[in-house]
Amino acid sequence: MTEKITFTQDRIKKLPIPDNGRIDYYDTKEPKLTCRVSSTGNKSFVVLKKDAAGKVQRVTLGKCSDMSVDAAQKKTREALTDLGNGLNPAEKKRKLKVKQMTLAELMEKYIEQKGLKLSSGTAADYQKKLGEGFPDWLDKPVNAITREMVAKRHKTLPGNSTSKDNKMRILRLLMNSALALKIIDESPTDVLKKAELALWSKPTRKSRIIPADKLQDWYGAVLELTNPKAKTYLLLLLYTGLRANEALHLEWKNVDFKNDTLTVMDTKNHSNFTTYIPTQLKPYLRNLQELTGGNTFVFPGDNAEGVMAIPRWPLDQVTLKTGVEFSSHDLRRTFATIAEASLLPETIIKKLLNHTTDNCVTGGYIRTEANTMKQAVDRIAGFIHQYVTPNSENVTSILKAV
Repeated sequence: MTEKITFTQDRIKKLPIPDNGRIDYYDTKEPKLTCRVSSTGNKSFVVLKKDAAGKVQRVTLGKCSDMSVDAAQKKTREALTDLGNGLNPAEKKRKLKVKQMTLAELMEKYIEQKGLKLSSGTAADYQKKLGEGFPDWLDKPVNAITREMVAKRHKTLPGNSTSKDNKMRILRLLMNSALALKIIDESPTDVLKKAELALWSKPTRKSRIIPADKLQDWYGAVLELTNPKAKTYLLLLLYTGLRANEALHLEWKNVDFKNDTLTVMDTKNHSNFTTYIPTQLKPYLRNLQELTGGNTFVFPGDNAEGVMAIPRWPLDQVTLKTGVEFSSHDLRRTFATIAEASLLPETIIKKLLNHTTDNCVTGGYIRTEANTMKQAVDRIAGFIHQYVTPNSENVTSILKAV
């Protein structure tokens, strides 16, 4: 339903609210300007104009309570000029809003766009690194961040070169996203790859493992830990090669003692990964179930996601007793190293580590059966058992093999 009236503040204020639907009132002074009154009580100034194809173009100017009639009539003429030039004022307004997006807002949009492709842990890590490296930039418009600012910030960031680069990589990731959204025309982080500046440090691939001749001492110290969650966590990493975050987020509903399997959901490569529980590990998981089985997670804790943090103090206790410095990821490398020493093929080791093999021509043909995976896990566990069993006749030969 439409009506024509001469717009005044008082007249618009007194327009009745329809019982349902909406009523459009056209201004006699600016015929393309309407006051749209809906049954919800909302009154808005709207410009309605048909294009050459007869399709109605609509531009919402704003609420009548926030805008005078004179201002609405002026904005109507501006909107009609833009429409006549092929510009949609609504799109123009959207682009202006995008251009004013802050760094914090860009991070939220990036996480939203990635959706299920980005795990909650990764998203939280990105936000943490951004907050640590650029706390004073979070409220800045993205297009206000310059190459000079980036170069200067890289020099003043605390921590070692790897820590600095990790924070800068998050910024670079967001700036590439800003490029795609056309918020900026060029990325200010490009300054970091200029040959004359050489600001990126050269990454060194870590190679630390639990040394073969120290594994027995390390294993004994782990068994002496009084914290059952920390003990089982470390043994789980050694016997399965899981990533730390995957182990910490393991849920009891995905631990199957009948078939001796455990499944990690939404792993780093965005897949669900099932591996096997070797005989040597099973008693520790069973004992832990009595303690934490009433929880969702195998390793429940107090962080925001409800899981245990990496148990730093128990790790330090083992290091103090054995002199072996190690991290959770070192156990993944140790698992892979023992897998190689047990003469398993590289394709099997990749499968056990949940590394993708489809980008390898031969790997793309191989579809490893479940029984093969179980035998491989048991074989590795057998080698570990021989490493850590005192006076084992096989220890010397295994050390030589590694």
